[in-house]
Parts: sequence; C-alpha cells; structure tokens
Amino acid sequence: MNTQKTVIEELISKINKKENTLDDSLENDNFEIFSKTLEERLELLKQLEPFKNELAVKNVLEKILKKDSERSKSIEEKMKKIKGDQFNVQVSKKAMKKGYLKIEESLSRHKINRSG
Repeated sequence: MNTQKTVIEELISKINKKENTLDDSLENDNFEIFSKTLEERLELLKQLEPFKNELAVKNVLEKILKKDSERSKSIEEKMKKIKGDQFNVQVSKKAMKKGYLKIEESLSRHKINRSG
C-alpha cells in the first residue's frame, strides 16, 4: 500500500510539472512544446489509470479538467487574434501593392516626360 502511494505521488508530481510546462508554453505561444507536453502528460495519465479510484488521483484529474477548460478558452482567444492579425496583414499587403503600382506608374510617366 505504501509503495502504491509512493507511485501515485511520483506520477502526480510529474503531472504537475507537465501542467506548469503547459501553462508556460501557452503563455509564450510556444505551441510546439505545448503539443509535445500534452502527449507526455497523456502517457503519465495512462499510468495513473489503475489508481483512478484514489482520492488524490480524482482531485488531480478534476484540477486538470478545469485547467484544460481555461487553456481551451485561451487558445480560442489567441486564434481569434491571429485571424485578425492575418486579415490586417492581407489588407496592408494589398494597400502596399496598390501604392507601389501608383509609384511605378508615376515614375514611368516621369521618365517618358523627361525623354520627350
């Protein structure tokens, strides 16, 4: 029983470290680390499955579900911001192209006027 408790505590400790890494990577917009850490956490959670009826494990799982819900909202907000930024970039790109075309047109007219 004591060995079981030690195994559970070690797994929970590792999961908590993964949780911190998830928060840090999300805060820093490092989705590569975020994704990798989610996979690593999943493997740890699979190891906890035999102990799913333990109170400590239930508490950790509830905490994870709550944090994942918050993370999901945060990711949705970041996606909306990225979509908005992408739209602004496209508008700016079009404006720049139009502006450059007018400048090129103006320069070519200017060259013609000089030579004529």
